[in-house]
Formats: sequence, structure tokens, C-alpha cells
Amino acid sequence: MSTILIRADATASMGTGHVMRCLSVAEALRERGVSPLFAAVDLPPALAHRLDAAGFGVSLLASPAASGADLASLAGQIRRHDARAVILDGYHFNDAYRAGLAALGRPVMAFDDGPGTRPLHARLIVNPSAAVDEAAYRAANPDALLALGPAYAPLRAEFRRARGQALPPLDRRRRLLLTFGGTDPAGLTLPCLKRLAPALPAGVGLDVVVGGSNPNADCIRTAADRYPNTVVHVETPRMADLMREAGLALSAAGGTLGELACLAVPTLLVVVADNQASSAGAVAASGKARVIDARGVDKAEAAERITADALALWADADARAALSHRIGEGDDGQVVDGLGAVRIADALLALPT
Repeated sequence: MSTILIRADATASMGTGHVMRCLSVAEALRERGVSPLFAAVDLPPALAHRLDAAGFGVSLLASPAASGADLASLAGQIRRHDARAVILDGYHFNDAYRAGLAALGRPVMAFDDGPGTRPLHARLIVNPSAAVDEAAYRAANPDALLALGPAYAPLRAEFRRARGQALPPLDRRRRLLLTFGGTDPAGLTLPCLKRLAPALPAGVGLDVVVGGSNPNADCIRTAADRYPNTVVHVETPRMADLMREAGLALSAAGGTLGELACLAVPTLLVVVADNQASSAGAVAASGKARVIDARGVDKAEAAERITADALALWADADARAALSHRIGEGDDGQVVDGLGAVRIADALLALPT
């Protein structure tokens, strides 16, 4: 069985999204008879445990991340496993690291969320954003195969399965989903929980999803214990089920958006990082989600606004139905159908070695 190495890191500041979207591609590669192996310098124990539980090995590389020692260690793993290709995902990998990896002679696939104006030294470039400038990518990476747009949103196998089942009618989805990513670097989960839980209408529940690497996980659990309508899910393996039950989601404007779109969940997106702004802006302009920009805003002030907008949107059933239709079906051909990871895996395996 051939091996493909997946080079990605996760920390409290960068979050877990890079590793999690690579996990979706790893699942699709395994279905095609390939043995994916994760290679990391920084990986929280909870996330390492999740990869292990999913049946994927992890090789720890020399630190610091994105250094020459890291690259040399990765090169050793490529030789040891005779890897046929490498997947690279992370903003911290500079041009020298990327060029050095390409010089090792194995095909490189790079995830990217940027504007596409820099050389990525990759044979396959994946950017699932709704706002992608293909011309910029062509100019900066003329020889690369480009996999751009929501059709390449990398979703885990659980979403492919959920997409194939009929969704409950929106008026029977009586739960609100709150999720700000695996580590929630902006720290918005706790203040939003404290404001939302006591203000929700009778009969409406709150599902709070946090990663096992979230430094506030214990405080979030303690706060939730005060509210019978609230359930905290730590490192949940059933995110697709929670989304199927949600009549509204509050989410950071990262990779979770593709999952929500796949299951037509009305969504209030919160921009918490600069790299999310362009894609979130395109989503807002198309009417696929409501968007709040929380960058540079005091945490308490941001939580107050998020809560107020969420409660108003929950009370407006027609608005939520319109959002569900637009995010799930759309009118621009950019539909997230849950098969993005499959398309990425097929494109990677089709690269000449």
C-alpha cells in the first residue's frame, strides 16, 4: 500500500482547522487504498488522540515548525516510507520551506486560503473559498493544477453520509449550534454561551461544540451545567448529526462553513481572523449567511452583538428558511455536495510521480 504524507500542525493560536481538513482527505485516500501518514511538529494531545482513533498514524518531526530541521526530518520520513506525495497545509510554511519540499522530487499538494498571488511550489493547489481569483493563481503558479471553489470543500466522510439522508424540516430543528473551531482563539464560546443559554425561547436547546484542545473547555462545561437546555460536546465524532438537528448555527468563518453548507444550516458567521474576511464577504454578498466581523472588537461587546443577532434571526423563521435555501442550494452553481475530499484525493492520485 502506497503512502502519502500529510504535513500540518495545530496549536491554540492557529487552531485545528488545517489538520481537520487534511483528515477529510486522509479518509478519502484510505478508501482508495492509500496509507496516509500525518507528520507534525505541533499537535495537541487531544487531536493526536483523534487521529489515532480514526486509524491514522502520526510522525513527530524535529522542531521548530517550518524550520530547516523540520524539513530535513520530513525528508527522512519521505524516504523511510517511500511516500508517493506530500500534502502541505499551514500559513507558517514560508517560501524557502515550500521550495525545499518541492525540490525533494515528490508531488506536493498545497491547501491555500490566500489571494493566490504567491508561488506555492506545488503541483496541485486547493482553495475551497467562494472568493477565489483563478487568474492570480495562474499567474503565480502557471504549472500547477488548480482545484478551486466550494466544490473542493474538504468534508469528512460523516458529512458525505449525512448528505445522502433527508434533512429534518427546518421548523422541527429546535436546536441552536454554537461552534468557534477546535481551539476558539478569540475566546468567544464562553461569553456567547452565558448570554444565549438563558435567553433562548422555551423548547429550544443549545449545542456547544469545542475541541479537546480548547483551553477554556472546563470553564465552558461548568457554565453549561447551569442551563438544562445546553449540552457541551468536546471533540465530538458526530458533528454532522448535530448540524442536521440545528435550526441555526453560530460559527467562526473558517472551514466549518463548508460543513454547514453541505447540510443547509442557516448560519450566522463570525469573522475572527484576517484570512476569513474575503471568503466571508463573498458569502455575505451572496446572501448565503449573515456575517459579523468580530476582529478588533472587545470580547464582551462582540458576544453581545452575536447574541442579539442570533436571537433576532432565530425569531425570524422566514429569514432562516431563506438562508437555508441559499447556503444549501444557491443559484451560482457553487454547491457544497460533500464530495470535495473525494475530488481532492482523485486529483492528487492522478498526478504523475
